[in-house]
Amino acid sequence: MFRIILLTLSLVAGISGVILYAIDIVKGTTRPHVMTRFILFFILTLNFVSIVAADSNLGAVLYAGLSFTHSAILFGMSLWRGMGGKSKLDFACLGIAGVGIVGWQVTGNPLVGVWFAILADLAAYVPALIKTWHHPETESHWLYTLSILAAGLSLAAYPINSESVFQIYIIIVSAAMVAIIFRNRQTQGPTL
Repeated sequence: MFRIILLTLSLVAGISGVILYAIDIVKGTTRPHVMTRFILFFILTLNFVSIVAADSNLGAVLYAGLSFTHSAILFGMSLWRGMGGKSKLDFACLGIAGVGIVGWQVTGNPLVGVWFAILADLAAYVPALIKTWHHPETESHWLYTLSILAAGLSLAAYPINSESVFQIYIIIVSAAMVAIIFRNRQTQGPTL
């Protein structure tokens, strides 16, 4: 019963983060990085397929499924209100993400696919991290704060094992985004 409560809270946190982020996109206060959202859509598709193929625990499957769904929604919204996506760095990160996809296909090993998904996901986040460093006002912390909570709750629902690595990674990269958002907002001071 405790596991079901943790998984339910994880889903609520994850969905809430996406909804709050989407609302901020509609309001124009958040402008996601287009290439990041494009790459994440494909990487989270890879991760979801890998997790399901590995016959993972319900927590990992639900979290991966939620991540896949929100990536599709946010990629679509980034096409409407996003920024960036056409620099050499963006295309280099797309290439690295492509290596992750090819690596997963070549090995045919679902758990290796998760590691390649992490490599590709990190490559996807590089443009967003740089954009946020320079323009922290274009990001809402809610998606990342609630991603930390969602991943942590789903991680707590089961014993940590090799399949948990993606959830651990999400906590780390989301914490980095939150730190950059708040650090740079504090150093820039109030905007007029």
